Amino acid sequence: MKQVLDILQDSTIASKIGKDKRSRFWGVYKRVAEEHDGEFLERYTTDMDIVLIFSGLFSAVSTGFIVAMESNLSPDPSDTTNDLLRQLVQI
Repeated sequence: MKQVLDILQDSTIASKIGKDKRSRFWGVYKRVAEEHDGEFLERYTTDMDIVLIFSGLFSAVSTGFIVAMESNLSPDPSDTTNDLLRQLVQI
């Protein structure tokens, strides 16, 4: 902690406002943390936008295929008739 305070004291980043070394340290820490957090939030906000757009497009395309295939999902009535005839023949 002492080394960090010494480095910050000589740095141009540290403001000379403050009563002692610790208050200057926390002022610099707050400024650096806010800058880092701002960059972090900006980067992940844009990443989340991309994910939401991709999931919306994927959902739309999947829905289109499901609607087109819906008629193939119902059982074929001729299969039922053929199964019943096969059972009658076996009796």
